[in-house]
Amino acid sequence: MRACLRCLLHMLLDFYMLCNMKFKFFICLFVLLLPFGVVAKELTAIGFVEADADQVLIKDKIRLTFIRTDSCWISSCFFENFYSCPHLIMKNSWQIIDADGKYIDVGTLKPSKATSGSKVGFTSIAKPLNAKPKFDSTLQSRYTWAGTTYPPLLAVPKGTHVEIIQPVTMKGSAEQKIKDKLVKQYFRKKRTVCKCDSNETLISERDAKSSDVVIKPLVGYKDNVSFYEVLIPDTSGCGILDDGMELMAVKNGKVVNLTESSGMADDRPTTTAMTLFNRYVFSTKELQDTVYVFFAGGYNLDGYILLDSELNVRAVSTWNYH
Repeated sequence: MRACLRCLLHMLLDFYMLCNMKFKFFICLFVLLLPFGVVAKELTAIGFVEADADQVLIKDKIRLTFIRTDSCWISSCFFENFYSCPHLIMKNSWQIIDADGKYIDVGTLKPSKATSGSKVGFTSIAKPLNAKPKFDSTLQSRYTWAGTTYPPLLAVPKGTHVEIIQPVTMKGSAEQKIKDKLVKQYFRKKRTVCKCDSNETLISERDAKSSDVVIKPLVGYKDNVSFYEVLIPDTSGCGILDDGMELMAVKNGKVVNLTESSGMADDRPTTTAMTLFNRYVFSTKELQDTVYVFFAGGYNLDGYILLDSELNVRAVSTWNYH
């Protein structure tokens, strides 16, 4: 591949040298203006309406998190540079989807004045809410660094339809073929089992075996997609916070280590976690996409992670509190 690129560059350079000065000027001008002409079109986006640790609505705010351009899903630029984030999709009218599936019009979005720390990505809505949107208190609570609260509500540009794909009940244990694949993936890293005394002084250490690994089925779907926690329980008595848990997905027999591909493993040895929130189908006049949205959490960290239909991590939008 590198050889091909070098060959192409030499060809372009030779062509450039053969051209007269006037033509060279237009070539340079074209190269300089090219980045300004290649601007991705924003087709839709995902925002979240959140409640704080006291389960109180963060009023009139939407955390603009993911953008769907005409090529792919990306993280909102608020999570890269919250002082300058020119998303044109904010000029569209937006809607909040409450727990009953009702679409509530809230108008356009504008950047919030407070955009640092835990407020990264917050935008203000043009039409303040007259009534509090309904959160679904029947769902499992969301555990954040700031505390336990309701799962957020979804917000999307007007004209975007959202369908939640419901999971199916999984068996208490994975099939042996799936177990073997998950364990093989897990042991791509060196794993050890330690033992300490009551003073947390190391007594012994050995290489982990497949029999040490515990596999916990989490969520499955009808189209042969399933998610698992894979770990070696920490019974060492050494005071280690990290149990080496990895979140893995299986689609049609192929295993993907989501903890690794999302970058969540980079925060070791502090505890980090990914928790599946929902699988969605987003539909507009121009596209139909299936995505998985996860909560990301850990020490001084919260946020969201988006996977595409092939379980590729497409965007990570996280923030720190201090």
